[in-house]
Amino acid sequence: MAAVIADFFTVATALALAILIRFGRFSAFPVSEYLGTASFFMLGYYVISVMENLYSVRTTLNRPMLLYRTLRMTLIVTGSFMLMLFLFKETRLLFIDSRFVIVFNMLIWLIITLAIKMMILPGLFRSFYGGKRSSRSNLLIAGNPSRNKSITSLLRRSSIYASDKRVVQFPETLPLDPDELTNLVFEQMKVKNCSGAVILFDQRHDFNCIANSSIQLNDAGVPFVVYAPGILDLGYFDPWFSLSDYGALTFLKKGKRPIEISIRRFSDVLLSFTGLILLSPVFLTTALGIKLSSKGKVLFKQERVGKNLKNFGFLKFRSMKEGGINVQEHKKYFKDYASGKTAQGRGEGNSFKLNQTSRVTGIGRVIRKTSIDELPQLVNVLRGEMAMVGPRPCIPYELEHYSGWQRRRFAVKPGLSGIWQVYGRSRLPFDQAQFLDFLYTIDSSHSLDFRLIMKTIPVVLFGKGGL
Repeated sequence: MAAVIADFFTVATALALAILIRFGRFSAFPVSEYLGTASFFMLGYYVISVMENLYSVRTTLNRPMLLYRTLRMTLIVTGSFMLMLFLFKETRLLFIDSRFVIVFNMLIWLIITLAIKMMILPGLFRSFYGGKRSSRSNLLIAGNPSRNKSITSLLRRSSIYASDKRVVQFPETLPLDPDELTNLVFEQMKVKNCSGAVILFDQRHDFNCIANSSIQLNDAGVPFVVYAPGILDLGYFDPWFSLSDYGALTFLKKGKRPIEISIRRFSDVLLSFTGLILLSPVFLTTALGIKLSSKGKVLFKQERVGKNLKNFGFLKFRSMKEGGINVQEHKKYFKDYASGKTAQGRGEGNSFKLNQTSRVTGIGRVIRKTSIDELPQLVNVLRGEMAMVGPRPCIPYELEHYSGWQRRRFAVKPGLSGIWQVYGRSRLPFDQAQFLDFLYTIDSSHSLDFRLIMKTIPVVLFGKGGL
């Protein structure tokens, strides 16, 4: 919250100073143009900061990345503002159109915001999280003796964890059994007065061990960070903690409060209803194209498994020829996929997704590539069967292939988009894809939902991973 307020204050200050430097008086533009321009930059910086995790306390760990992402954000927002003025001349009645003011605003914003984020806020964080040395709890770094020292050094360079007392090490090889592993971690946390833990897995630990250990730590209400070499392969990791060859995932929240669940449902209703209205021309155009290009219904309805294993009617635009679904073939494919086999050898490349392009219609190729075929699921969201963000719902006959931690996905509503849709899609094997969906079940938040929804847009536009 402090970083958000600081950004809003910086935008207002930078724009006012830019006007004074250029014209010598603040009244050079109407107040409405000042407010319109300031609102544009506030919204732009807020959206990108949430997407880039720039409001996270752990950004103090990696100052070069903070500098790079702040510079990139500033150029994107400023460039978008100038492009809008160029393309839509009527907007000049609402926004300041002086290029000198906008350039000065960009430079002043950068100077002030970098000073705040690299000098002032770290001091506030240190004061807030530090407290008296005698009352501070410690952070345990356990496992992987070969990497323990480098992770400890990384954390001690930050404003939050800096001091030998704050960070304590347990550089011992961790067991392969998740129960033994977590019991050992809990024991060390108690002995060394730790309120949080950093768990360093190594090549011997698979996703089954990492997931089960994470469940136990999360259920115990312990904030923790997971390190493992295989995390980088997921494409989804915490860049502020991660090393070049050793990915990190952070789990800092303790459960969901009822108010958060209510707000999420309200957001789902608002977004799905708004989407249905705004995208109605796309719906009508797609429906007409499907009807004119091939025989059959416009919508395809399929039984899927939702929250708490309850089935519901899953909606999509029909993209295949009538009667084109071969259930037995898909069952065989999913069995192979769940066992770790790719589509290679079936004449379908090295993807982990069944390619049925021979059955797809002409317009079906377009709507599948752009994910337009998924838009009718906004109705499922509106009805409460799905959420805007969550794991994708599975087909009932696929249930037998989910076991243990993989079934935790059914504790939340399935989503229109999710971590796997944005970061993985068809390129990941079954265990990694399930691990991505599993991560959402124990680490969901409003900021993560917002980030995934915003990142879904370019994924859809460029058809990343779609078949």
